[in-house]
Order: sequence, then structure tokens, then C-alpha cells
Amino acid sequence: MKELKKILYFDCSSGISGDMTLGALIDLGADKEQFLAELKKLNLEGYKIAFETTQRNAITATHVNVILTEQEEDHTHSHDREHMHDHGHEHDHSEMHDHEHMHDHNHDHGYTHTHAHGHFHRSFRDIRRMIQDSSLEEEVKDLSLRIFTRVAQAEAKVHHKDVEEVQFHEVGAVDSIVDIVGSAILIHMLQPDRICASVVQDGHGFIHCQHGMLSVPVPAVCEIFSASNAVIHQIDVDTELVTPTGAAIISELAESFGTMPSMKIEKMGWGAGTKVLKIPNLLKVTLGYEAQESSDYTQTDEIMVMQSNLDDCTGEMLGEAMEVLLEHGALDVFYTPIYMKKNRPAWCLTVLARPEDVPEMEKLMFEHTTTIGIRRYLSQRTILKREKSSVQTPYGELQVKRVKLEDGYREYPEYESAKRLAVETGKSLWEILNHEGKSGELV
Repeated sequence: MKELKKILYFDCSSGISGDMTLGALIDLGADKEQFLAELKKLNLEGYKIAFETTQRNAITATHVNVILTEQEEDHTHSHDREHMHDHGHEHDHSEMHDHEHMHDHNHDHGYTHTHAHGHFHRSFRDIRRMIQDSSLEEEVKDLSLRIFTRVAQAEAKVHHKDVEEVQFHEVGAVDSIVDIVGSAILIHMLQPDRICASVVQDGHGFIHCQHGMLSVPVPAVCEIFSASNAVIHQIDVDTELVTPTGAAIISELAESFGTMPSMKIEKMGWGAGTKVLKIPNLLKVTLGYEAQESSDYTQTDEIMVMQSNLDDCTGEMLGEAMEVLLEHGALDVFYTPIYMKKNRPAWCLTVLARPEDVPEMEKLMFEHTTTIGIRRYLSQRTILKREKSSVQTPYGELQVKRVKLEDGYREYPEYESAKRLAVETGKSLWEILNHEGKSGELV
């Protein structure tokens, strides 16, 4: 029996932030001491971490509180803390871990920090160098930098700055560096095969931050989501639910946004936000495994169905697009004749693909057809178990797909193999396919 894929599903119905993410992943059972040992490799000083157990709407959850110390304590908490920070509220217990370092490691690496009105700022260049110079695992470095890059690009666009020189007033503070790198560490520890998320819900109204009053969703969050596949929805909660850090984390991690995929739930982790809202201010992350096999001869899985209507694409382009998509891993590609506006004869292109292959499939659909929009939805299916095999025929060895049935097997010749034998022997394809022990017979 094949090893089932591990899935993480982020329920962002109450939004998402950096420390909510840390809380939920820790709550899934990640080893705290291992997490802290890995975090030390960042060589970042001036903070303490408290693991706090709290409740929201009678649901017990974990809150990871990053507390600034010494030279950092005058720094106004980042934008992420606007959503999260409320020390000591409903905490049942707290574990405190000190990460103060007596030397200034940053200056050893030549980091350039600026002080303005008591704020401690870091540029994207500083943060990248800090991560690259650390002894963190390469996969953790890579994921951390991809998340930070999403934030930097959004902030650069909002403030018309060069990406390298973006000063992280909102997300460059120590607590948010810990949030992003810590999230990357925990994902690396959990080693999921797939990560997906719900529609991300944010509130409305205005919130106060470094730059004054901003409408919700805040500009940086909007820019981060516009550069990703994330699906966002506003709900009737008069405050911010999604922070830039949270938006960047889920945009980078999730391969799809929608309902929970079919899976066997193993456990759930709850990460608490600090604000007490009319909704439970919680991020729920579910850990599970892909749907179990349903019988001795069938199994279930989940695929993404992608479709696009085309009324201005030539036959040559359509044929080439199908070939390219299949070559790059599409499970199936087909065209359905349709009529579009102004009674134009057209084609509906349908691509079936594994969820993790969706970004590549969409890229190819945009590149090789004239489409300007693609619909997609997850679909569950039941399939017969199958394996690759071969049979001996009077004309040579023929590759077949051996499919299991309730009371036996059925063998389907592989077209390319049959075509090769036909060319080699000078026989027709019909003769090859109708060898002794014919295709479709139960054995």
C-alpha cells in the first residue's frame, strides 16, 4: 500500500497573522525545544518567547507571544501586533524562553540599522543577509526569504520604494522576523506533502498603524494577495483580521484556496489571536492524510479541474496546447465544442491536474492559448487501482495498464507501445491490439 500524503489545511475564516500561525503549528504538537533550538540559529537577539494557553469562545488554543527586551523594547510593535497583542488575557499558563544575546551579532555582519523616533528599522537587504548568514536549514532559509520577498514587494509598491531598500516599519520588527522564520521552521519540522487553505476572510473599517489610519484590508495585504492565487472575502467584523505577515505566509504556503480536501483527519492545531471578537479569533490548522483507499480494488483522490472558453484560438494552437499540457504532467486534456457570445463557435478547454501542478498548468494555458481567464475547482474521484505491466504477443512485448476489478483484472494496451510494434512489424494497429489474450479480457 502506498504511503499516503500528509496534508495541512489552514482555516482562515478568522483571518491569519504570524503569531496565529506559530500558535496553530505549535498546537499541532511540534516539539517546542527543537523549535527554539532552530530559531537560535538565526542569531537574533532582544526577545523572549512565551508559549501561552488561552481560550477563545470556549476553544482552547495556543498563543505564541514574542516579547521584546533591552534595545528592542522601545520599538513599537509591528503591524502584526496591532491584531495580536494583549498580554495576559485569559492565559491558563505560560512558558517563557529567553533569547537575549549579550553581544550585538548583527553589527558583526555589517547590518545597517536606522533609528527614527525610537523605532528600530531593518531593510529587506538586512533581513535577507541575516537569514542567509544564519546556520538555518537551506529549506528554511529559502521559505523564509520567499515569504519576506512577498512582503517587501508589496511594501515597495505601496510606498514607491526600491525593494532592496524597503524599511520594514510594520513587519521588519523582531517579533515579525520571528513569526516568518519560525513559521518556516515549523513547516520544515512537520514536512507536509500538501498545504491548502480556505478562503481568507478579513474584516472591514479602519485600523491605526505607523502611517496613520488605514482601511481594511490594508494596502500591503491587498498587494500581497493580488500577486498570489489567494481568494479573499470580507466579513462583518469591524477590525483587521489579516496582517501583511499572515497574508505573505499563506500566499506562499497554500497551493489552493477553497473547501477542505478529502482527507482522514489526524489532529487539529489552534492558534489564538489576542483580540476578543464576536467570532472566535482563531486560526485552525488541520493535519490529515489523503483519503483512504475505499476498497480492495478502488481508491479515492482529488484533482483540480481547470477550464477556459476559447473563441479566437486556431486549431494548430489548440493542438499544440494539448501536447504541451500533457507533456508537463496534465492528467487529461480535452476540448468540448460550445457556442459563445454573438453565436461564435468555440471550444471549452478542460485540463485535469494534480492540485500541486495547478500553477504550472495555468502558466502553460496562458502561454499557449489566447485565454485571459481560467476557472478551476477541486473534484473528488474514485479510480480503479492500476499498475504498469507487459504481455508477450506474437509480435513482441506490449506494454499494458493492468487495472484491478472486484473479481479479477483487465489489461489495457498502451497506445504508444502498440504503435511501435505496428511500425516494427508492418502490422496494423488493429492486429496488434487484437492479439491473443485480447484487450479488455478479465484474467
